[in-house]
Amino acid sequence: MWNIKKAGILILMLVIPVLFFLWIRFGGVNHYSLPRYFPLRDTLTNQVIIKKNGPNRAWWEPEQDTLYHTIPAFNLLNQDSTWVTGDLLKGKIVVADFFFSRCPTICPKMSTQLNRIQDIFLNNPDVLIVSHSIDPTHDTPSVLRAYGKRYDAEPGKWVFLTGDKAQIYQLAIKGYKLAVQDDHAQTADAFTHDSKLVLVDKEGVIRGYYDGEDKEEIDRLILEVRVLLDIYKKRESK
Repeated sequence: MWNIKKAGILILMLVIPVLFFLWIRFGGVNHYSLPRYFPLRDTLTNQVIIKKNGPNRAWWEPEQDTLYHTIPAFNLLNQDSTWVTGDLLKGKIVVADFFFSRCPTICPKMSTQLNRIQDIFLNNPDVLIVSHSIDPTHDTPSVLRAYGKRYDAEPGKWVFLTGDKAQIYQLAIKGYKLAVQDDHAQTADAFTHDSKLVLVDKEGVIRGYYDGEDKEEIDRLILEVRVLLDIYKKRESK
């Protein structure tokens, strides 16, 4: 009798997460909504800026909506020595982080989790992973290419960026709202950076922050990527 109870508990533990995702995926209305971060404010009044969508708006757009901060334009080198711009992110659900290849502590853990995310969404072209080096002097394209191979990064799915240091730091702080710092030492642990992964939607709006060292946080990130994919699929189906 006890074995039957244990089997029942095990089945429930396995089935409930699947049922929850199916409810999100196939339910008539998706009530699992994600926040949008950093509403834009008028520089004079500090009031949140509202836009009117007008009569030609899409079926899913409200009559008026808040304007939000978006990831700014950039011009950086990828691991294949090709210059890429902010167009890289357009129309993609992006998981982004900031790291450096010589990092001895949190970066390997973050990259391991990013590899896991890559594997789950490998065959979905709408999902892109972007890792930015905060040590561009050392992290040349060839170094980043070798680093990517270490974590089985798939070309076109997981992109590594390097280039102008000031631009990268500005992108981290002003664009992704993450903390980065160069401690001006010549050692491998001379840089300080946030361990968070950032989820960005197809419009360039930040939708979530997740501890890149915490498996449960990454589980939440994976779920919320799926939620975004479902939202976009429903928009396109009507």
